[in-house]
Amino acid sequence: MKAIIVALGLAVAPPVPAQEQPDASTATEKAQEQRKRAIARCKENRGADCESDVGLAEWLLQERSRDEAEADSSRSIHQTAPRPTPRPGN
Repeated sequence: MKAIIVALGLAVAPPVPAQEQPDASTATEKAQEQRKRAIARCKENRGADCESDVGLAEWLLQERSRDEAEADSSRSIHQTAPRPTPRPGN
């Protein structure tokens, strides 16, 4: 009975729109802007190497949005810990 109610609910529910993916030019422009801001912040803080990728690594990490950081992270806040297996007799 529950399966029928769920099936009817899904049949009547409006379709969920697919998430739009940013096009390559927008992503490239965003990355260039982040790099420019990282270079400026590095120079403001008297960084020694403000031009190479290695020298800018810390500053580029700080320029990422929270969503970008979560997407790149191996540990997401949406992951849940596995539940312990119940012991027999408990």
